[in-house]
Amino acid sequence: MIQLYRNCDENSSAGGEPDTLTPVGFNGCFGWFHGPGESRQREVAVLICSGVMREASLAYASVRLLAQDLAAAGYPTLRFDYPAAGNSLDGDLNQTGLHWTSWQRSIDGAIDWLRGVSGARRVVLLGLATGGALATLVAAARRDVAGLMLFEPVIVGRSHIRQLILEGDLQRGASMPRELGLEIRENRFGSLTVAQIGETDLREVVPPADMTVAIFARPESKAADDCARAWSGRGVAVTRGGFDGLEALVHQELLDEVPLADFTPAIAWLKEAVPPAPPSMATIDLPVFVLQPPGCIDTPLRFGPENRLFGVLCRPERGTPTDIVLIPTGGREPSYGAARQNVVLARRLAEAGIASFRFDFAGIGDSAGPPGKERVLSHAFTDRAADVKAAVDTLETLGFSRFAMHGLCLGAFHALHAGAVEPRVSALVLINLPVFMVPASNALGQLEQRGRSAGHYLAKLLRPSSWGNLLGGRSNLAALRRAALFHLHSQTVGRLERLAQRAGLRSTKSFAHRAMATLSQRGVRTLYLFSNGPEDIESFAAEFGADGAGLAAYPGAEMRIVPGMDHSLTITAGRVPAETMMVEFVLAGRPASDGV
Repeated sequence: MIQLYRNCDENSSAGGEPDTLTPVGFNGCFGWFHGPGESRQREVAVLICSGVMREASLAYASVRLLAQDLAAAGYPTLRFDYPAAGNSLDGDLNQTGLHWTSWQRSIDGAIDWLRGVSGARRVVLLGLATGGALATLVAAARRDVAGLMLFEPVIVGRSHIRQLILEGDLQRGASMPRELGLEIRENRFGSLTVAQIGETDLREVVPPADMTVAIFARPESKAADDCARAWSGRGVAVTRGGFDGLEALVHQELLDEVPLADFTPAIAWLKEAVPPAPPSMATIDLPVFVLQPPGCIDTPLRFGPENRLFGVLCRPERGTPTDIVLIPTGGREPSYGAARQNVVLARRLAEAGIASFRFDFAGIGDSAGPPGKERVLSHAFTDRAADVKAAVDTLETLGFSRFAMHGLCLGAFHALHAGAVEPRVSALVLINLPVFMVPASNALGQLEQRGRSAGHYLAKLLRPSSWGNLLGGRSNLAALRRAALFHLHSQTVGRLERLAQRAGLRSTKSFAHRAMATLSQRGVRTLYLFSNGPEDIESFAAEFGADGAGLAAYPGAEMRIVPGMDHSLTITAGRVPAETMMVEFVLAGRPASDGV
């Protein structure tokens, strides 16, 4: 069953979720409205102000559950993507660089939209990380904010912007002149935004005295303690909460299945501090979803068993193409990507007349996990063939007949495995494929330690501080063991296996060669793209050579190195040429008679 979102009445409680979950669009922003179970109240609603960039992607699935739980507790709740973030429209933000003021205005607009739709007289702003700073600044200037809930908020902007500048410079490998602002991941902050973030200090902001506030931060956060004391000294009722159960908001294991954040104490605080009103039987009439980026139309879809999976169909504004590119999530990030690259790619494809479908695998982003595992982030190497089949089934019912598939890093791993068994996939674009198969003993080590040689660890062990950390229990022994196993395997066992194959002593083909043989026999076109670094191409080179010469045995397969492209496509200078190669590759596979 496919669920095309049109209005609130057509939605069901898909995936066992106790609330009505509806995608919404307003002021060019994409969002999700979570309404309380069977009844509505018109007193107080909650607006979630997410973090930005990595903050948002790390916490995304946990925040989805938070909104769901708030709705079940009786609070109409809205979460949304800021302009030029997530699935929202870009406008001219990356040209003007005025992110800080634009994001605050978007929160103001979201409050007005939420109050207008729900009828709530007051709102509670819930802010995560940078979203906590933005929410506080907005709350201090309004009179309809009843409460403020902050989770590990950015309090001292000067320290935060220094970290962002360091991260941006490390990504590019060069320092950007500060008068030009800051380019980091999907954003190009202007110098004014850099200055505004640096000047922000929540200890000097004065929320209204009648506003109730809770700050949930790690015990070692001195800035959070200082902020709570400063606000209390100005007559604001402040609760300094702990961070137990909330670690998933700021840190996740790279691959393992992990529980999502537990907001039970935070919701208990809210119900006491700003209780929901008694329920009313009045319904909330949501407007029809409309979000049209330039040249295309975005349509949210729930699909798969019990509509538990979620994706966004991006069609060209004109024409009715029958070919489409599937763009699944690349790892733990939601479907928009680590640096929003999936949204950018989808809109570039639409400009070329190609439709796309970016979607979350089960247990990631906006897709619910399987029954009984709705509150965990799924293991990164969970078999995704069923999710891909469900996506293709859905798109086929909508009139699409030719299916290409794109994958980045772990997304490339899943695209290859699913493409090998899904006969309707006719083209694959695999970017920085990390491994072909996952040996239980060293898979985690390979991804954790990519780019770190055995000498790297030897050098660390020669440092006195490393021994102090080890003896003091501050080193991750499991990670060190996995690293040792990985390097032992890659330098000895893996080399012996390759020599045996070349000598004809081992005749069984590897999965990589079996998969390529299967794809080639089906006429599937395959494009491998790699960054210009030995760590990303290591597994591929072991199978097909660093120059891809081994692919010659498989018609339709090719490999290219993309200068300047980083592993996660976070650097614009390398991402743009890679996107051009992807679009040209997909276009080359269309029949000459196919028009749009």
